[in-house]
Amino acid sequence: MSLYASLSTLPPDALLGLMTAYREDKRAEKFDLGVGVYKDEAGNTPILSAVKKAEARLIAAQDTKVYEGPRGNVDFCTHVEDFVFGAGAPARTEGRTLSFTAPGGCGALFAGTSLMRRMGTKKVWVSKPTWPNHPNVVRSLGLVVGEYRYADPETGTADRAAMIADLSQAAPGDGVIIQGPCHNPTGIDLTLEDWRALGAFARERGLAVMLDVAYHGFAGGLADDMAGVQAFLAEAGEGMVAYSCSKNFGLYRERAGCFMALGEAPEGIAAATTHVADIGRATWSMPPAHGAGIVATILGDKALRAEWETELTSMRERMISLRKALADALVERTGSNRLASLTTQNGMFSQLPITPEGAKKLREELGLYMPASGRINIAGLNMGDIPRVAEILATAL
Repeated sequence: MSLYASLSTLPPDALLGLMTAYREDKRAEKFDLGVGVYKDEAGNTPILSAVKKAEARLIAAQDTKVYEGPRGNVDFCTHVEDFVFGAGAPARTEGRTLSFTAPGGCGALFAGTSLMRRMGTKKVWVSKPTWPNHPNVVRSLGLVVGEYRYADPETGTADRAAMIADLSQAAPGDGVIIQGPCHNPTGIDLTLEDWRALGAFARERGLAVMLDVAYHGFAGGLADDMAGVQAFLAEAGEGMVAYSCSKNFGLYRERAGCFMALGEAPEGIAAATTHVADIGRATWSMPPAHGAGIVATILGDKALRAEWETELTSMRERMISLRKALADALVERTGSNRLASLTTQNGMFSQLPITPEGAKKLREELGLYMPASGRINIAGLNMGDIPRVAEILATAL
């Protein structure tokens, strides 16, 4: 009998399959609103100029390819902690934080979920809807997935009352993943008061919460986007953070991520540090260096950082303008003001009220590619295509 006879074939990843189908589609008119990467007006995903300069500088100065150690690039970790906890935060000087370079935001999520399991967590709650890889990571580690309601589709706003009602069923020690700014797939974000209330709730209930920050700077700017995360941590007292540099630095293939944790006592963080190091050792052994080195070079140089922030602002403002143009076009096409709520959402994604059957019809008959969930990538649009895209979408709304 074959060694692999006991294995059954898994269904293909839906989004990866969508990407392949789009590439193989020979129609002259086709639109890709599925793949989750930022695109410029020409449809390209550019390398930021600050990244090119930092990379050239990094390569010129590099004299070895030796491992950087279990924590990875320490300067990178320090800069990301500056974003998340704040420069000079008392918790950092008191030894109540930790940070590790990870292979992308997903690597950071894996490290955090693995740490939850070692702390005794049996179930991890994710928002409904959420990024499909959240439950995938949880299940891959043998943990149970729970779901909490997140947004009210009628108002287009986060539903804190429903979140807390569902999470009230969580047992002490259960894990929870809460997305930071620019929720994927809805684009609907929590208010500052929501963050404070959830932080207090997590502390009261003894929940192990990990905040997933994958689109920092895409909502209201670097400081504004982190205000809710910091408010949550201030109320909760403890928590974990998975941070990704894929989108805001355009470092998709470099896999630059950071896992962080905040504790109430330095002794707990010291113990957690040994476990995170052990988790990393057993999975990726040593973290990748190149992407983290690029980010550290940019954030450690005043001119490069200013250049990067200008580019980040340009990306954010372009997405905001695309949102408004699409919302206006859809309202005009459908006669429904409900879709005007697109302009109140943030980041790359929004979720339209389109059924899986409707999404399939749009793809097969009209060449518009989007996941069955109705999630669209706003950053995959360009101004010239919006009238036609709105016309096509309106047939399914």
